[in-house]
Amino acid sequence: MMQSEIEEKIKLLYEQGYSIRNISSLTGLSYGKVRNVLIKSGVKLRNNKVDESKIIEFAKQGKSARAISKELHVSESTVLRILQRHNLGRRVRKLNSDEIKMIEEMYKRGESIYKIAKQLGKSTNLVVYHLKKMGLYKSIHESSSTSL
Repeated sequence: MMQSEIEEKIKLLYEQGYSIRNISSLTGLSYGKVRNVLIKSGVKLRNNKVDESKIIEFAKQGKSARAISKELHVSESTVLRILQRHNLGRRVRKLNSDEIKMIEEMYKRGESIYKIAKQLGKSTNLVVYHLKKMGLYKSIHESSSTSL
């Protein structure tokens, strides 16, 4: 193929909605070469910037970075970076003293860690963390004897 034919093919593919990366794979040319051909031929490159206002809005509604990333089809790290830039980074989910007391009481009554977590709407890891902090939880590996 001649140079002008390749440039026309690249332009046509881009205008049909193919990404620069896809065109690069299809033509066997580097990403930079495809991009330069598009720029030199006067094609206006699509702006693939993320709508930060939507990310911030979803975060303020209480959605997790993972949920936001899935809904907006962006990587989770991009969402976290934007949230951090707007001081909406990872939330620290602390339990209040009543919840900690409830964990202790339920565990002493023999309730399962899963049931405690489910009732509080928290993760089992968080429940185990607080039980260990209170000195109430011993994992199977810690409490089992290895001698025969």
